[in-house]
Amino acid sequence: MFDKSKLLKIGALAKPHGVTGEMLVRLSPEWLGYEPDPDFLFIDLMGGLVPFEIHSIRYKNDQDLIVTLDTINTEDRARRIQGAEVYIDPEEIGEEPEGADYSIHQLVGMDVSDMSYGHLGQITAVEDIQNNPLISILHKGREILIPIHKRFIVEVDLKKRKMS
Repeated sequence: MFDKSKLLKIGALAKPHGVTGEMLVRLSPEWLGYEPDPDFLFIDLMGGLVPFEIHSIRYKNDQDLIVTLDTINTEDRARRIQGAEVYIDPEEIGEEPEGADYSIHQLVGMDVSDMSYGHLGQITAVEDIQNNPLISILHKGREILIPIHKRFIVEVDLKKRKMS
């Protein structure tokens, strides 16, 4: 079984593209501008992640990828998995777009470490409070709220899913 917390959710299967089983992958807003080049897509089917080998991938526009997957070779098979969430290995997301920052919603699931206290836990939620967004971490059974501010966050590594 594959662990969702170790993978990146990049979007969802929007619809079949043509009649040969190609699928349109609609990227989530936080991944626009990235150029992922994965070998496999991990598709959330019935609560579990199923790996599909990618035969081809191309860009339709900034938001959509067209992919050909192993074993999905008809429009009917493509329709059966339409709407499913799509994950990839974080190492395969590609380079960060020029001048881009990260979306605060990309932080959920990241491991957080503190220079003084060591590993604190994973980010469980982002409180998108206007002018004061917070990350929520469950640490030893208690919730810790940390402002998303450069005074508190030294480094964010999207590929490794780590924050310090």
